[in-house]
Amino acid sequence: MSHAQRVRYHSLHEAVYDNTQPEFDPRACCASDTSAPTSGSNVLGGYPPAADTSYDGVHNPLPSPALYPGGLPKPHKRHPFAKGFEAPLWKNILVHIALCLIAYPFLLLITLVARQKSLFWTRFIVGMGCGLIGFCLGLSLLQLAQSHLEAATWAMVIHQSRVDTSPGVRLRDLAASSGDPTSAWSGLRLLWDRAMYPGTSRRSRGHYDSRPWSLVILFFLALVGIAASLPFILGRLVDINAVVIHQREYYDEVAILGDNSDADIARATELKPRFDDFALTWTLAPFSTHGGLPPVVSFDWNGDTVYFSETILSQLLSNGSGFGTFATETADPSLKLHSTTQPTGDAIEPGAVLRFPRWGTRIHCAKIPDPEINIITRSLNTFTYVFTPRAVLESLFTSFGMGYPTTLMPFNASKVLQLNDTLPVGLDPAQTALGAAFYDNGVGHSFFSSPVSTGEDGNGWVSIEEVLVRLNTTYTPKGKFPRKSDVSVPDKNGGPTWIGYDAAVCVQLFEPWVLEVFNSTTGLPSSMKIVEKGNEIRSMDTAQTQEKLAGWPVTDPDVNRQLNSSRLADVYACGHTNSVNQMLKDNGRDAFYVPSPTVVSFTDGKGSLGYTELSEKFFAQARGLADASNVLPYFAGSGKTLARRYNDRVLSSASVNPVYMGTYVAFILVVGLVAGFFVPKLPLDVPHRGFEVYSWIAAFHADELIGVGSNTGIARNMELDEIEERMGDLKFRYVNTQESS
Repeated sequence: MSHAQRVRYHSLHEAVYDNTQPEFDPRACCASDTSAPTSGSNVLGGYPPAADTSYDGVHNPLPSPALYPGGLPKPHKRHPFAKGFEAPLWKNILVHIALCLIAYPFLLLITLVARQKSLFWTRFIVGMGCGLIGFCLGLSLLQLAQSHLEAATWAMVIHQSRVDTSPGVRLRDLAASSGDPTSAWSGLRLLWDRAMYPGTSRRSRGHYDSRPWSLVILFFLALVGIAASLPFILGRLVDINAVVIHQREYYDEVAILGDNSDADIARATELKPRFDDFALTWTLAPFSTHGGLPPVVSFDWNGDTVYFSETILSQLLSNGSGFGTFATETADPSLKLHSTTQPTGDAIEPGAVLRFPRWGTRIHCAKIPDPEINIITRSLNTFTYVFTPRAVLESLFTSFGMGYPTTLMPFNASKVLQLNDTLPVGLDPAQTALGAAFYDNGVGHSFFSSPVSTGEDGNGWVSIEEVLVRLNTTYTPKGKFPRKSDVSVPDKNGGPTWIGYDAAVCVQLFEPWVLEVFNSTTGLPSSMKIVEKGNEIRSMDTAQTQEKLAGWPVTDPDVNRQLNSSRLADVYACGHTNSVNQMLKDNGRDAFYVPSPTVVSFTDGKGSLGYTELSEKFFAQARGLADASNVLPYFAGSGKTLARRYNDRVLSSASVNPVYMGTYVAFILVVGLVAGFFVPKLPLDVPHRGFEVYSWIAAFHADELIGVGSNTGIARNMELDEIEERMGDLKFRYVNTQESS
């Protein structure tokens, strides 16, 4: 066969499928033997068989019975990237696509399950869900990434096998990559090995394989990093929001400082003579500390406005107190009105809702009708008189759902008129409920109070409050008065001016109410709503919620379970007079009847010259605010009151960020597709080899990997560490890459 051209092959695959050369056929060796067989040469089918065809000089290729007893294998199906990349592992790619498609709906389902749970369980459910889908996606990415590590490892073996001076790769280095094919350490170790073996350099292999295999390893490392970070990043793309929910099902009993103790009442009794002294006009606190009083809160109740003094933090402390101790330090700004705790770094600080009874006030007012009859501007003895018709009071009591009090004494003119003053013409004493006399003292607004109930029944106090407005018309250019003085008063320039008169009467109630207060751990107590009218807390059960005591009941005998006004007469007297005197002290210079901010607040006007007309609505509002600020705080001292504490629940909700989550899942899908479709082929068209068992059978059983140097044998039943020690440094080369001479 001298006419055959000598061809140099680089791989078994190339030699098998080369159709340009005649294939070795052992039967061709006997084709020229035309002698008849011996008598027994082929009786039992001996070898070689007799040729049943003739051959010319060039033989057609026939299957090799030694390598392919069943015939030559069929070539692999071509794919779009067959020239430079391995055939895709469709199973792994389809699994990855399916996981990416279900990832978003699965996380949406997880967020629905995690809603309305405690913060712990929401985080746990979201963490488990993101961890599960992240683990599955990561495992899919690692399976796709493994093919790149396998290709880079076998490429290193092939490259180094073509080095004439020191061909082959140590078994120890080969085992390092194949032992943990999805580890970043294996990829880093392979990068190091490629740098150490000279055959992997671009200079050594550039004439037959110039592809950047180090970038393939770096891509593998990137895939491992992405797979490892999947659960963490997915968890960050699920938003968890915590919401504080007020609950009314479970409560604890606690004691707060919301009443007056016996010591407080005793001190109020000692102070009462000072408030009874008209000349002193005494108050509990100076103006310098008046701004330190609790703020006023109001709530609507069946069409009424109920005013309260806000609970202060000191009332909720075990060693605190309210303002109602009537001690000198109650006027001190150092009384704990503000939070003593420092804010924390947590996003949510749960608190509790406190339910307990408190004193509140309501007030209804009406203008004095028929001022020509019911108002005497200036009597012979320089007094101003205001008379209240019985019908006006009856309508005011009716507005509260109350009847006219039988305790009100019939009108007695002799107790009202001073010296020899007389009733005005046209006044019917039988239709008059009461009258009040006011000094001609130059004060723009004056008050008169008449108690109806002094609190003996334990349910609070009822009083009749009258207000008289007297202002010089020089300072009220917009003012309207139903009566003016009969005699003019000269102004500073000698011009004539008049004094305008107006009056109103009110019925005011001080009653116990059950309120709820939110006690935040990072802020001040804040009143939330009125629960009901009453002096004792009780369960507000509904068809859906039944209140239950969660802890131990309070058994301290010093803790009052009810508010009771029967022993607080002196406390009320001091507080009521304190409020009136506080308003009286806001007046102009006596004897000139000039307006003040207080009297202007009784109208809809503003500014020093803004007085318009006395309004029963605005006066009721101003008086309610004043009494809530100057009376109600003193009903809470050092006495203990029972309260129910409803601890808040912190519920969480979870939601998927659609933009970020969709983008990230799409990124994972694209990365997986790139990893699945673009696995580089081995150099010199060597078939795909991996780290699975079949690749090692092909490598060692078919003698693709052959040891270089001394052959170190191993025996049966050797320990693995001994085998590693004996054969770890043995080099193996890929024989099909060796050029034959």
